[in-house]
Amino acid sequence: MDNDKKILLFPVASHFLFHFYEIAFPALAIPLTLSLGMDLKDVLALGFPMYLLFGLGALPWGFFADHTSNRLALIIGFFGVAAGSFLTSLSTTPSGIMWSIAVIGAFSCICHPAGMGLISRGAKNRGTGLGLFSVAGTVGLIAGPFLAGLFNWLAGWQVAYAVMGALSLLCGIVLVFTRLDETPVAHENAAAGSGGNDAFSAGVVILFFWIVLLGGLVYRVNIVALPAYLELKAGFLARALHGLLDIPIVAATSTMAAAALTSVIYVAGIFGQLWGGRIADRRELRRLYIAFNAAILPLALLMSFLTEQYLAAAAAAYVFFALGIQPIENSLIASFTPHRWRSTGYGLAAILIFGVGALAVYLVGWVSTRWSLGTVYLFSSALLALIIANIALLLAATRGRDLHNRRC
Repeated sequence: MDNDKKILLFPVASHFLFHFYEIAFPALAIPLTLSLGMDLKDVLALGFPMYLLFGLGALPWGFFADHTSNRLALIIGFFGVAAGSFLTSLSTTPSGIMWSIAVIGAFSCICHPAGMGLISRGAKNRGTGLGLFSVAGTVGLIAGPFLAGLFNWLAGWQVAYAVMGALSLLCGIVLVFTRLDETPVAHENAAAGSGGNDAFSAGVVILFFWIVLLGGLVYRVNIVALPAYLELKAGFLARALHGLLDIPIVAATSTMAAAALTSVIYVAGIFGQLWGGRIADRRELRRLYIAFNAAILPLALLMSFLTEQYLAAAAAAYVFFALGIQPIENSLIASFTPHRWRSTGYGLAAILIFGVGALAVYLVGWVSTRWSLGTVYLFSSALLALIIANIALLLAATRGRDLHNRRC
């Protein structure tokens, strides 16, 4: 395997596992309530330290990766996640489980700064590589509930965590015995011709990361709202199951149908990420950035009014562009951060997306309670309009710079 493939393989594996672990805990919540004799809300609360560390831990690990190596950071991440998983599988008390999965959160967050730092520096086709990295995370989100549920069904939640730990341990062992050349690959970038990425002023960099923050909030709003919104407004799948299989339309059936529909919709995001990564290697990045957000805006408006199959179709198109923008944005992070702070830049972005983006939970709750769940997408539309306006400012502030992923 050549160096370019190895540079892609290990970040992709780490990103898959990150989102696998992110979704596995809520997928195993019901078995945990039975095992611990606790209410569901109390079991879900055990995940708070883990989810907090998903965001907060990324920045210090990015700093660590910049001052050592991305390979070393990923090795530590794989082994740390394995340790947390094995501890979880051995835990029998609520506090033991809470702090064991917190260990998972503290180490799995390494994948974003170290993984994207490695790809952005060393991959020959940066946009395509970052697109594959994004796809791996989406596949983890889609596959996680099924695989965690399967392991639980076969042998229990303890074995599910043990298997997940073994997967991470195996990745870490393989990486220990794998040599990686982390020498940066030069990318054609007009900014680099006048002093490198450092040539961007602090104000421009702050403006860009402000846009990242707003985009993270829009992304999280959809993740939080979409399953419930489909259950309320797109009941065609539940009715179809009732007609074909004679399954009664009860709350559990509607929830299952909405969850299945959500998973199918997110498959569209995989194609968006692949396409977004591909064109990120061929087009000017800031113009792609504004074009994708401009495509999402009318879809968000439509989703606030549509129902049934029309809503599902609009949601699939929304997710296609919303996830397709990820390799474009991640390529821009590489353009707006210097080489020596690249992984730290990705760590900062992870805090803004996973940390500040968590406020979406409260925004969705407040808007849906005060108005309706559909109104949430009107708020998203307003945020998207603000994002587009800010990208226009970014274009004006960086006029004359030609930001591409093309390799020299």
